[in-house]
Order: sequence, then C-alpha cells, then structure tokens
Amino acid sequence: MSGAPFSPDGAALLLALYRNEGRSGWSTGMRAITRTLIAQTALPDGPAAELGCGGGRLLAELGPLLPGRLLTGMDLHPQALGHAAQVAGNAATLTQAHLHRLPWPDDAFALLLALDALDQRGVRLTLALREAWRVLAADGVLLLRVSACPRLLGPHDAAFNTGRRYARCTLDQALRRAGFTPERVTYANSALAAPIAALRLLQRWRLLPFAPYLYTTPAIDALLVAALRCEVRWLRRHDLPAGLSLYVAARKSLRAQPVHSLRIPDTIGEPSHG
Repeated sequence: MSGAPFSPDGAALLLALYRNEGRSGWSTGMRAITRTLIAQTALPDGPAAELGCGGGRLLAELGPLLPGRLLTGMDLHPQALGHAAQVAGNAATLTQAHLHRLPWPDDAFALLLALDALDQRGVRLTLALREAWRVLAADGVLLLRVSACPRLLGPHDAAFNTGRRYARCTLDQALRRAGFTPERVTYANSALAAPIAALRLLQRWRLLPFAPYLYTTPAIDALLVAALRCEVRWLRRHDLPAGLSLYVAARKSLRAQPVHSLRIPDTIGEPSHG
C-alpha cells in the first residue's frame, strides 16, 4: 500500500494479511485474476513494476508470466517492503517511495501494476496518474485495481486505509485526462458481491460490528477462492459488469497528452466510519 500511514489497528491487520497471503482466499483469487488480465494484454518490451507491492506475493509469481523482464516493487511502508523482501527474494528489486514522487526516469517501464494502491487514503489520483504516465514507456500499460461502489465506503475501508471507492465513469475520466486510453475495463469480486455488500452496509450503518477475524477464517477463504476461480474462467473470454473491485488496463497514449489545466477532484473527504 502506498498511501498515508494507517491506524495501528489497520497496520496490524495488514501485516497479518501479508503473512497469510499465500493462503488467503481473496488474495489468492485476486492474484489469479490479475495474472489472467496481464496474460491477455499486449505489452511492449521492457521492465515491469508494481506500485504499492504490499507483501510481495504477486511479485514472486510474475517471473514465469513475464520472462526476461526486470521486476521492481515499490511501497511507502517499511513493514510491507520487509515482508516483500522475504517473499519475493531475488525475483524483484524493491524501493521505498510515494506514488506522487516515483523515483524513476521518464519512459522506464512497459507495465505498471497499481492494485488497491490508487484508492488509498492520502493518494491524490491526479498526481499519481501523472507520475504513472511519466514513467511508462510509449504504448506501456497501467493495470490498476481500485475499490468500487462508493456507497459502500465504511469500516472495512478504514481498516485497510482505503480513502475512496470509485465509480467506473469517474475513473475512466481521470485516466483519459491523464493521457491514458482505457483498453479493458472489468469488475471483479463479483460472484459474492451481494452478500459482501450487505455486510459492508450493515457495518457502515453500525448494525453489525467490524469483524477482523472474518479475514482469516478458513471456511470463508475456501468460499472466496472458489468464487474467484470461477471469475478467472469467465474473464478469459468476457468482462464482468458489476462487482466490488474495478480493474482497468489503460495504455499510455502519446496522442493524448495529460491535461493539467483540468482538475478532477482527488478526494471526497475522509472515509465514513459509521
């Protein structure tokens, strides 16, 4: 994660999830979806980087998918980078930086991954997209994932430092103004979206407490990974029209330079805790 520092409770939860990434149903399933989308995307030659690499599990899995490419992981938080160093080993170079100030030269990467990074608290979307455009090579691809369904913003998001959930049209507009051309847009975390959304709303309305234990329950992990594996099979041929996460594969377009004079609001205030 690459936003502002999160609360002590949130930090402890994230560290627990880093340790459990190899078994977590959500993490395992979403990494499979990410790999599927990468495999279906035409990429120019060149290195790849993950912005907000977290615990590094995806970096460790990218080598066979992107053979011969240099891999880089970036995160703001030392705890994440420490864990990523253990998991990814020599598979990737790791660096500490902020999404607003990427430490690389122009046109450095063919692929940038930003998975649940651009929606973090403290991240200004306009600045982050401008930096991503700068460090991408010509025809390079930004594959991003953000939390969807703005009305669900609540305690779950606060615990994971999520500052904003995005509507599809808002994200599309921001990408185009930053000089990107969206090529594929699909939702994910769709099969179980209805019950999960109901739970999130009940927590937001304080009719149910936020329950961290749900994120490490084996039965829930098994259900999530089964549902997300079904989505992987679907996404090999089709997109998903709704879900709790939103993926966009957007290409750096040299014909559409960033528009700096027009500003898209970066934040909508602090996330709701109730």
